[in-house]
Amino acid sequence: MPVSVHGDDREELESLINYLKHQHNLRKRSLVMEDREEGGYLFFLYQICDPRWIVDYFESKKESD
Repeated sequence: MPVSVHGDDREELESLINYLKHQHNLRKRSLVMEDREEGGYLFFLYQICDPRWIVDYFESKKESD
């Protein structure tokens, strides 16, 4: 079953995808698209992804800001 990842910023989600691709070899995912039900944007992951990888991405982003 696919997992959806939601956010308010399309570029931030694209950056997350790039991080997951290069750091964790995550390749099976959808394109970022508008979330018509909740607003914002989303994409789907079609392979196993440790949720800590996403947390690590946002924590590293906070540290660099």
